[in-house]
Amino acid sequence: MSNNCHQSCSSCSEDYAGKKDAKKGFSEKPHEMSSIKKVIAIVSGKGGIGKSLVTSLLAVTMNRMGYHTAILDADVTGPSIPKAFGIREKPTGSKSGLLPVKSKTGIDIMSVNLFL
Repeated sequence: MSNNCHQSCSSCSEDYAGKKDAKKGFSEKPHEMSSIKKVIAIVSGKGGIGKSLVTSLLAVTMNRMGYHTAILDADVTGPSIPKAFGIREKPTGSKSGLLPVKSKTGIDIMSVNLFL
């Protein structure tokens, strides 16, 4: 990095071996049919501390407040989110992609464990 770097890559004259445009951030453009407004991440490096419980309670509370809620569960070690909502069916697919399973209360749930 140059001593004159102002973190404004668009105005930078240095190429850094073709990596000038590599600084995109962690955001991924959602599917064109998505209407995501907010994302709340519940993460921890330790297991067994209640991440799934907090996620479930937060989703149910937001759903009761009238917000459309969905859960993306990437935990491969345990089926706690599908189990908490009583879900046993597999996600379905269409030409548009995979469709989440809807809980009885209307919360969309996609879990890695539903594929296993």
